[in-house]
Amino acid sequence: MKSFFKIFRYLVIGIIAIILVSVGIDATDNYDNLSESIVGRIVFGEAEGPCSEGMVFVPNDNGGFCIDKYEASPGEECPSWFISSQLDTRDNLDFNECLPVSVAGARPWRFISQTQAMTACAKAGKRLPNDEEWYQASLGTPDPDGDWQSDACQVDNNWTEQPGESGSAENCVSSYGAYDMIGNVWEWVKAEINNGKLNGEEMPDAGYVSSVSSEGKIISTAEKQDPNFNEDYLWIKKNGLRGMARGGYWGNGVEAGVYAMYLVSPTSFAGDGVGFRCVK
Repeated sequence: MKSFFKIFRYLVIGIIAIILVSVGIDATDNYDNLSESIVGRIVFGEAEGPCSEGMVFVPNDNGGFCIDKYEASPGEECPSWFISSQLDTRDNLDFNECLPVSVAGARPWRFISQTQAMTACAKAGKRLPNDEEWYQASLGTPDPDGDWQSDACQVDNNWTEQPGESGSAENCVSSYGAYDMIGNVWEWVKAEINNGKLNGEEMPDAGYVSSVSSEGKIISTAEKQDPNFNEDYLWIKKNGLRGMARGGYWGNGVEAGVYAMYLVSPTSFAGDGVGFRCVK
């Protein structure tokens, strides 16, 4: 019996030693980011994984990134919470303590150009997502072709207000937990076309999306709606420099969606139906 307890004791000591060594190695590997270590996750919790509050994690071939869970809205310190013109955006950006936030129940920050959206994200220590990141984060968002209810993405004025409060619809969330990637407001991404070319490659003409690359780039369009791409649409002008917005807004109907892309407005455009969210 004594030999049994002796063996058991050594076994327990061995298991504890292995655990301590594993924790030590993990802590060393994550010495510059405690929150991602085993100890950090025990202390800080894993609700948001490696992401800060208000963001969700999206894995990819490069290890992944964090994206705002909700469309960006002005923080509590901002002079203007309900943006009604680009002047409000300029006042907010000029105020040092004004940062974009990702919270449920807030109105999206609109009347902001692509260039200004990049600045707003930078103020929060983040950046504007590129088109592939936005596409990846949007995957899995339900995209019905009609009969939109208040719990669906707002593409047919189907919420009480336009735009509505972020996170209003329980059935408008991606596989990774990002809300309102479809509808409510278009969202700027860090991409643009120059005379119809994206990264030197010619974009198709305006029309219904009929094929896309694995990165979410639209390869071809057609005159007829394609149910395989949720009947989403590409809007495009092929002269000059045009910024890119994705997802659609509250009035696009079936043409809004994860494949929908708006390549019409200059990067300086700031309208009531375009917002943004940030990544890190």
